[in-house]
Amino acid sequence: MAKLYINKDIAADAERMKYLLTGDDCVSFNDIQTFIDSISEEDNIINVEIHSCGGNCLEGYAIYDALRASGKEISCTVVGTCASMATVILLAAPLERRKSYQHAKFLIHSPFYPQMPKGMTIEKLQKAVDSLKAEQEKILNLYADRTGQSREILEAQMSKDEWFDAEKAIELGFVSSIVPAASASASKPELNSNLNIESMAKEEKKVTVAQAFHMLGVALGVVKETPEAVGMVITTSTGDELTVEREEGEIQVGDPASPDGEFVLEDGRTVIVVDGVITEIKDPSSNEEDTQALKDRIAELEAENASLKSSAKSETDARIIAAVEKAGGEAWLKRATGSYVPAGRSYTPQTKKDEETKPVSLVERKLEEARDKNKKRYSKKV
Repeated sequence: MAKLYINKDIAADAERMKYLLTGDDCVSFNDIQTFIDSISEEDNIINVEIHSCGGNCLEGYAIYDALRASGKEISCTVVGTCASMATVILLAAPLERRKSYQHAKFLIHSPFYPQMPKGMTIEKLQKAVDSLKAEQEKILNLYADRTGQSREILEAQMSKDEWFDAEKAIELGFVSSIVPAASASASKPELNSNLNIESMAKEEKKVTVAQAFHMLGVALGVVKETPEAVGMVITTSTGDELTVEREEGEIQVGDPASPDGEFVLEDGRTVIVVDGVITEIKDPSSNEEDTQALKDRIAELEAENASLKSSAKSETDARIIAAVEKAGGEAWLKRATGSYVPAGRSYTPQTKKDEETKPVSLVERKLEEARDKNKKRYSKKV
């Protein structure tokens, strides 16, 4: 199956330089014809994904005719926007092989001139009106033929010039079904199903200097255009996003990816990205084994460290003991350290200071002497 992405404005090759100068690009009939010619004859299926706001009418009809004339089985899926001439390209596939994502948007409108030239006369204005009417009839005929809807309903929708959703696109016959979410458990796709899918903000497109020179080289025909890489966005267990340039299937070592680093996926696998390429994908089992091996090694080193500390202490003790024995053993140690033991200390309570002597009168002194004599007299043994 060949996959064709129409995800830019539809314009002629002559207009490509204008797009390149603004950091953008376009899709031309020549691009599509080159793509069809590159498909192997054995490959009979072209799956077209559309995300375009339309553009040049002549290029749009040429792409529509080229796809239908390719002899391949054409399928078209609207993944974002499908407006103006992009709706014509969508109709290159039969109704049963036209699908849409749930949140895709559609727009059909009446033909118009983006900017009227100066110096218009009545005759020139009339020719412009006739040209627009013919263009309207042409696209209405194609819409009615490929959708099966009435011209009145289609013309009324074109006059509104407003966006409509996937369910309205089914009603108008532009698509036949809505692509179900990959996680849906329904065994059969349901038409007009209201899937709860979060809308994603459109990411701003940034162009590097190298990319600008490459696009300029493609426009000048000196560089061969390479197919645009498809990014698969994977949400990691931590909520970060890993972009892998792979259209479908399991990611593999060697796939271009960004950003660089080590990412743990929700299924437990660890993806390592170096210099924009996946260099290693580790299974959860191998991670557990690596963790256990590290734990065992840490325990081994801790035991070895404890043993070394213990050995170092015993060796120091042995050296000290050997030195003491060589010097003379315990007797030498006592002399070297001293054998004096301080004697016990006796406690002598402090007495109060004698009270100051008060002056004694002569009478008191005589009485004291008499008392002493009497004490001595009575104290003699009989």
